[in-house]
Amino acid sequence: MMNPEGNIELYKLLKNWNPLNFNLEDEENEAFDFDAEIYDSMDALFKHDRSVEEASLAIQNIFNFSFEEKIPLDRIRPVVTDAFEIIELYREP
Repeated sequence: MMNPEGNIELYKLLKNWNPLNFNLEDEENEAFDFDAEIYDSMDALFKHDRSVEEASLAIQNIFNFSFEEKIPLDRIRPVVTDAFEIIELYREP
């Protein structure tokens, strides 16, 4: 379990990620967000918090399901590693 500040930091990390390289400045994408994918990814990170590879695959599947685009694992692993650091830092005793 993580304290609330950790959840906020984890959300911010994933919110700023933009794994599909959408131009969020574009008017067509202005209102676009990844909230559902962010929350699903957070869930995957907690479920697989011992394995970067399993968490990365889970997140890859989330985005593939939503957008029918497979994000390369080498673009996901660094974010998963950062996320695990946040989870560990804010883990409740």
